[in-house]
Amino acid sequence: MQIFSYFLFFVVIWWVLFFIFLPIKNEIPTEWKVGNANSAPIKSYLLIKVIITSVLSFLILITLIYFGLDLAFLFKQ
Repeated sequence: MQIFSYFLFFVVIWWVLFFIFLPIKNEIPTEWKVGNANSAPIKSYLLIKVIITSVLSFLILITLIYFGLDLAFLFKQ
């Protein structure tokens, strides 16, 4: 059960960091095309953002495990 709680914590950390990194370094075009949204980015760098988010989430989770985070008590009865 402890591995499952670590996995859930990793997923929560991952999504929070992903939404933090999502608006960073978006290139918005100066000339718009018909049919596209005015705020649609030219290049969003999603793969780089996913990799950075995954690495940081893993490092945060490892740090929390090292310092004794135990989320298993939430699922114990």
